[in-house]
Amino acid sequence: MADGAVGRPAGASAGEVVFFSEELGRTICARVAAGETLASVCRSPGMPHRLTATNWRRHPEFGAAMAAALLAARTARRVEERAVAAAWMARPKRPGGRRPVYTPELGEAICQRLSDGESLLAITRGPAMPGAPTIFRWVRQYPEFEAMYVTARQEQADYLLDEAREVALAATPKSVWADRLRFDTIRWMTARLAPKKYCKPILLVREAAQIRAEEAEAKRDRLAENEGGGMTVIVKRFCDVTPEDEAEADATERAYERRALGRRT
Repeated sequence: MADGAVGRPAGASAGEVVFFSEELGRTICARVAAGETLASVCRSPGMPHRLTATNWRRHPEFGAAMAAALLAARTARRVEERAVAAAWMARPKRPGGRRPVYTPELGEAICQRLSDGESLLAITRGPAMPGAPTIFRWVRQYPEFEAMYVTARQEQADYLLDEAREVALAATPKSVWADRLRFDTIRWMTARLAPKKYCKPILLVREAAQIRAEEAEAKRDRLAENEGGGMTVIVKRFCDVTPEDEAEADATERAYERRALGRRT
């Protein structure tokens, strides 16, 4: 896509074209640094499409400014989360002496960090954060936290998808092998977090008529084998066997076949 790609923001006409400019780039970076997401910024009138703004990062000045804005936004978010966690730890104890375990504020802070791409283990390493088993118990115990957690994991998959792209674009001939490992790991996690969205399905499709015909044929074979009161024993092998075991199985099959023929006569 060219630098002057077409953007169609909310409220703009379908034929409006948004081109890159330093002033527009500074406006986007300032809003991102203030805490807005790039998607929400690009939905405003007069702004380019999110993919167009992402491609504009090829401009050296805009790319560096966007990286600094994202870092500033993440830093501010971390400071706010630490403050929420500190306030949660400073809450008074219950009459029984136990500190409150789950609060909506703490659950929202955990899910927000998951949405930003952090792993659950990295979050639990914080001094004011509960352990992973406790978080899993909260997911089972509190329906509102379960809903937030599921949504956060889905958003984490979208974040990792963009991160995989950044890793691939930043690869160099010297770092390509290490970057390939990082890319494959991120891709694997993305597919596991959102399999319906990012995992390519493998489907085996058969017509219903074909399935019914196969079932009818199998039923006729069973009736033909059992006609006359005889019994047929089929020995199936599900693993590798030695030649001695195979010879013994063949002898067993022949013995049962002779017995079935003797009963029919």
